[in-house]
Amino acid sequence: MSAVSLDLQADETSAAALPPVLTGTMELPTFLRLFQLRKAQVMWFLGAGASRAAGIKTAGDMIWEFKQKLYCSEKKVPLSFITDPGDPSVQHKMQAHFDAQGKYPASEAEDEYSVYFDATYPLAKDRRAYIDEQVKRGTPSYGHYALGLLMREGFCNAVWTTNFDHTVEDAAFKILGSSSKIVVADLGEPRKFTQAWAEARWPVYGKLHGDYQSENLKNTAAELQNQDGEMRKSLVGACRGQGLAVVGYSGRDASIMDALNEAIDNGRGFPGGLFWFKRAADTPYQAVTRLIEKARSAGIDAHFVEVETFDELFSDITRFLPETEKAAQSITEVTRPRLAKADFRVATSTTPAIRTNALPIISHPAICRMVVCEIGGWEEIQAAIKKSGADIIAQRCSAGVLAFGRDADVKTTFEPHKITAFDTHAITPDRLVKPSGERSLIGDALFKALGYRPGLRCERRGSNVLLFPEPSIVKSSMFHVGDTKAIDYISGRVRGTGITWTEACSLRLDYRLDRLWLLIEPLVERTIPEGTSEKDVDLSREFVRERQARRHNKAANAMIDGWSRLIAGDASTLRLRSFNISDGYDGDFEMMRVSGFSGVAS
Repeated sequence: MSAVSLDLQADETSAAALPPVLTGTMELPTFLRLFQLRKAQVMWFLGAGASRAAGIKTAGDMIWEFKQKLYCSEKKVPLSFITDPGDPSVQHKMQAHFDAQGKYPASEAEDEYSVYFDATYPLAKDRRAYIDEQVKRGTPSYGHYALGLLMREGFCNAVWTTNFDHTVEDAAFKILGSSSKIVVADLGEPRKFTQAWAEARWPVYGKLHGDYQSENLKNTAAELQNQDGEMRKSLVGACRGQGLAVVGYSGRDASIMDALNEAIDNGRGFPGGLFWFKRAADTPYQAVTRLIEKARSAGIDAHFVEVETFDELFSDITRFLPETEKAAQSITEVTRPRLAKADFRVATSTTPAIRTNALPIISHPAICRMVVCEIGGWEEIQAAIKKSGADIIAQRCSAGVLAFGRDADVKTTFEPHKITAFDTHAITPDRLVKPSGERSLIGDALFKALGYRPGLRCERRGSNVLLFPEPSIVKSSMFHVGDTKAIDYISGRVRGTGITWTEACSLRLDYRLDRLWLLIEPLVERTIPEGTSEKDVDLSREFVRERQARRHNKAANAMIDGWSRLIAGDASTLRLRSFNISDGYDGDFEMMRVSGFSGVAS
């Protein structure tokens, strides 16, 4: 089987495991163009996912924490018995325990959060204390400040949320310059929203589940079903007059979903559209899918829109709008954390051109986890990772340790070294121009992601990173272009010696022309057994020299083309992720298969 056919089969297999294509999915660029026209007609609805970057747990995170506490208390073991409730094997064991009892909802059920929260803390005052502890850890992220900027420019009249934290208020106060310039309504004062709306005193912020300090805090199924009627009525009424964009919200709450369904009003609701943002890897709850389908059937402009994070979405919005592009630079509290994309220069001529060995990285992660602790340099960091057994990537910078991976794994690795700060860190372009901890981290994340490609194996040998083909999968025909057959075999043994050889490719990350490039260098790598004579080593060295000496022009082009297809497949671009996680910071890349070409020297 050829490498190409294997790649196609791998794609088909992975596609079967991916969520089905949803009806009414809209591309983010299309939404940006629509939002430019409708910006004053679209309200925002924020769920727990919008507060993740602010350091606040999502409902999903809390569910597993509740299960951990229930499991350990019922088994009469200390909480430390389960060090990482996010570990899949641990989750499977805990879920089996609860499933056997028959009184808890199935995993991923829409009422999981309320049932497990109620079971863990039966009294409302204890639930308030828990939420209080969680939200005090939060500080506004870039997305919150960008939302505040939209408020200041008059492009956001209303925001709704099911969150208890103060990140939106804190960011809005900072951007607007005064707490009096935003009306905050919760279950304690539900009429504030309708009064402000009627008097056009915008922006107004509606907290549907009440402020976390409120005596009217709602957090279990029985309470949610009796949610304050006036706030719910305000939501329905507002949705009948404006569009709604939902981000970071799962749709778990039946009361909220009932209100949104009511607001459809036979097609009269959501005149500015209904947009539900989701991560590409996530499958929405059935209640959400039914809402979008019902709205579309009623003639409403309703769509799912894929975006990775709340921060990236609002970064894209503020950068795209002409009115906010320059003003966005005033958001100095945090640096824009988003996938950085680079535009390509338009070719000024056709031929001749020289092919380079550089694959363009057209998007890369621009935010990672920052850990401040008492640990030394790179060697100590790698030793800590090895000791913990965690699947993370980490590098040193002057401010602390930079990392990609699940937050729980990062904490487990560095907790023995007395963590004093656990924050985020923006990877700005100026930190990628020259070798730095940020560039090393980006490189390690990309190399790890490439190691998952079918038929390839990535290995670090000293300071070099090498990519090896699997001889049983990758055939020499991969490096044939037309009549040019660059190689005859993928691997073999140097005649008359015990030394083996294999085709390989060295990898290096560089920053030129305002973007990152993956540099690939085809080579022949030897494996020399211990005790090999100097004569045999010389023979192998000569063998490699002769094998590589024939690779000029067309043969060199065939080698680069073959490695490019092995790395990126046959599509024009490839999306890669280092961990494929949602509870931490991942290395997320997009790269082109065709390498760069030089222009004509004049």
